[in-house]
Order: sequence, then structure tokens, then C-alpha cells
Amino acid sequence: VHDKKICLGDLVGYGADPNPCVNFIRENTDLILGGNHDYAVVGKTDTTYFNPYAYQACIWTRQEISEENETFLKSLPAIMEEEEICWAHSSPYEPERWHYIFSLTDGYQNFDHFNSPVCFVGHSHIPLILERDPKGSIEMVRKPFYEFKPEHRYIVNVGSLGQPRDGNPDPAFVIYDSELKTVAFRRFSYDCETAQQKILDQELPPYLAERLGEGR
Repeated sequence: VHDKKICLGDLVGYGADPNPCVNFIRENTDLILGGNHDYAVVGKTDTTYFNPYAYQACIWTRQEISEENETFLKSLPAIMEEEEICWAHSSPYEPERWHYIFSLTDGYQNFDHFNSPVCFVGHSHIPLILERDPKGSIEMVRKPFYEFKPEHRYIVNVGSLGQPRDGNPDPAFVIYDSELKTVAFRRFSYDCETAQQKILDQELPPYLAERLGEGR
């Protein structure tokens, strides 16, 4: 088994470096999904539900994105299922309706819509694990490291690299060991101030810069 790097979507949408982000992910990632912001930028999804900040950033990104990267974003699926793992940007249930997975109720809606033992999602930007036992009961787990139980099934929200929203501004990602069946949530620090200044320099909404420093 070789290591794979997975991107669950939203390569673009709020930041001031859409082309460098897409280029980096294309060069360094084994499997890439499209998120609602990627789809919005290339006209594959409706933007009427976007808040004003997201919409303004979407319009700006449409003007900035290269033709090659636009074509690439158009090609990305919103969900993929392999033998042991399902990958979805938002949710296995109606993956292009961009539902959020926050709660036990969301878990009950989603577990029947994928077949593999585990599904990894993004979209809500909130790291969490939903665990369903063989009887169908679901629990929420919030631990930095967790070992999966045999016969149980899981939905794992990996958090967000570019837009953490759990009150911690450090980017979040997950390392999954498919042999040991363990998941580890990781954070790291980065030069947030430069990212914020780039957003302001492009005259994007200041709120998009402010929220980066607050993890919301």
C-alpha cells in the first residue's frame, strides 16, 4: 500500500492565490475532488445561496483563474468511492446539493448513501468523526487520534487547510492509516498575516482576511 494525498475540494474560493493553489494541488495530490466553490467559479453550480463575501470572491476568482485551471476544475467529481473508502466534498447524500455534516442527524441521513467502511468529507470545515455501530446507532467522536472498531462505519470530517472554522486558525488535515485503521487529526502553523494581506491587497472583502486569524 502506498501513501496517497487526497484533496476533498474547494481549491479556490476565498483566498487571493487561486492559480498557485490549483497548480500546487495538481502537482502534489493523487486524488482531487471538486467543491462547491470550485463548481461555482466554473459555472457548474448555483451561487444564489452564497453569502455576499463568498459571491464577491467567486466573481473575482472567475476573472483570475487561468483557462487551463478552469478546465481542470470543471473536470473534478464531487464524490468518489473506492473499495474501502468513500471521498466526498460535502456529503454522500446528494453530493452536489452541498449538504453539511455537523450532527448525529446528518449522520443518520448519510450512512446509507455509501457502501465503504469510511467516508471522508470536508465542506463544513469542522473536524469530527461520526461512528455508527452494527446496530445503526451513531455517536460523535472528537479526539485527535482514534482507532476504528471492527464492523463499525465512519464519517470523518477532515477540517480545512485554508479556512479553519472551529475557532483554531491553524490549518487542519487528517492522516488515515488504512492498515491499522487509525485516524489522526493534525494542525500546523503558517504565515497567516501574509495570506490576510494578500486578500486585502486584492480588495476582496476584509472579512475574508479577518476570519482567517480567528478560525471561523
